Amino acid sequence: MACPISRFNEYQKIYEIKKREKSKAIAIMIFDFEYLEKNTLLTNNQINFLKNYKNPFTILINKSKILDKNLLDIINNLNNSEIYEKIAFRVAHNFIQRRLITEKWPLFLTSANVSNNPEIFSTKEINKYFWELINNREMRLFAHKDFIINSQKKYSDIFEFVGENEELKYFRK
Repeated sequence: MACPISRFNEYQKIYEIKKREKSKAIAIMIFDFEYLEKNTLLTNNQINFLKNYKNPFTILINKSKILDKNLLDIINNLNNSEIYEKIAFRVAHNFIQRRLITEKWPLFLTSANVSNNPEIFSTKEINKYFWELINNREMRLFAHKDFIINSQKKYSDIFEFVGENEELKYFRK
């Protein structure tokens, strides 16, 4: 489930629909690695490491290492901004994701499930749990099956770099 980062009402609706705790941050999906190169203090070696990482991943970056002032302003104006000391980034990895980001760039993005329930991997389940909720609200949350379903049925690894090298600290692997 996703929404443009500038749409505060939709951001709040994601929490409501998923029954997500306000203390749990939502990742941000970016178009490509160029964003990380231009808008973070990650080293070239770290970005090259990410480009070659074999599994789906979410990279946590300390807010102090983010250079994108517009993004930081948006984060700082959220009603739960204190939970964003680290910002989780995912890089779009298919055509549907890139198309949506091009239209409404970047996006808050979270898994397709009600919080504390298994992730959903089928269109039938998406329709069962979310479609009616999303369509009955006057909002534009994205719930395209190709966008929110990970066809590999794998959870992303979640990690951050330790220091300036490529050593990782994993939060989920």
